[in-house]
Amino acid sequence: MINSENTADPLDSALALLDILVILLVDDDPLTGITLLILLKMVTDNRLIRILFILLLIALGSTSKQ
Repeated sequence: MINSENTADPLDSALALLDILVILLVDDDPLTGITLLILLKMVTDNRLIRILFILLLIALGSTSKQ
């Protein structure tokens, strides 16, 4: 039997990396990225949907700079 408390979920690691990318890539002000991430975490509990929204933010942020 696997103890679920000691196992790390790969989605948690991916979320942490995507959070950092959003903070760095969205606008020139990191406060905007932090605010977006906080609002996103408050709105959704599903990690997969949160990852998709973060990827959408990254895509929109990178296309708006060009």
